[in-house]
Amino acid sequence: MLSISVAAAALAVGAAPARAGAAAQDGGWTPVAIPPFDAPAGVLCDFPVHYDAIVNRARTKVVQTYPDGSPKRELATGALFLRVANATTGRSAVVDTSDSAVTEHGTDGSRVIHTVGPVIALVRAGTSNLPRGIYAIDGITRVELTAAGFKTITLVHASIHEVCPDLA
Repeated sequence: MLSISVAAAALAVGAAPARAGAAAQDGGWTPVAIPPFDAPAGVLCDFPVHYDAIVNRARTKVVQTYPDGSPKRELATGALFLRVANATTGRSAVVDTSDSAVTEHGTDGSRVIHTVGPVIALVRAGTSNLPRGIYAIDGITRVELTAAGFKTITLVHASIHEVCPDLA
């Protein structure tokens, strides 16, 4: 899940930096590839869901590493708009997830992500303190991800909107 922030959304769907060499050419910022994503009915919403990036200027930058070179602190920012659709009916909505984030990577695979701005949260049943769904969140949030993948989403000063009903 890079799904609570640009970083969270990209991590959530297995996104990766677009090109390793790009970081050296852009002050250490690396573009993030956000591939199309599909979820069967019942995973996020009662119907199958598809999304793809319609604007992607998301980028990340590692600003602190552990002695082994793995990321300790990472920044993420950039415009990222996703078209989220009911794959059965085609009904869709555009979700802005153009936040800025700081991710603190734990040595055990856990992460804490602090975000400011609009984000998207993709929540599978039993994996979060939120029920299953797709959420558009805007404001200041804190997301704790355990090494096992459980997400605790805290709305520090934010609003939240469930997207699945919009697509039904």
